[in-house]
Amino acid sequence: MKMLYPNAAILAHPESSTAVVDLADAVGSIDQLIQAAQNLPNHQIIVETDKSIFYKMQQACPEKSFYIAPTAGEGVRPAGLVHIGPWMARNSLKTIKQGLKKEGELHEISINDKLRERTLKPFGADVVICC
Repeated sequence: MKMLYPNAAILAHPESSTAVVDLADAVGSIDQLIQAAQNLPNHQIIVETDKSIFYKMQQACPEKSFYIAPTAGEGVRPAGLVHIGPWMARNSLKTIKQGLKKEGELHEISINDKLRERTLKPFGADVVICC
């Protein structure tokens, strides 16, 4: 897609593949990606995250054009652009809460240092990760 829209910015969710994260102009949550879309000078934006973000982005930036990165099952997949997939939409506060309530289970999230640093960058010094 970057070949089709060479001047487009790429916005990605932190769970995207490493190849996508490395290409992205901004990596973050849905709210962070909307803010990035507003702040980036690009008028074309390729979005690599859940499709539900498009309506919010179009509302926030009506003067910009948004393109969803193709998934493995949709047309031709350019190298490095792989959509996160449908499982993101399956998460809800209820299912997360149920999962965290299971006794005797450890809840650990591991991410590589490069992704962690890039994901936390938009927060500045406001976020401290320990342990």
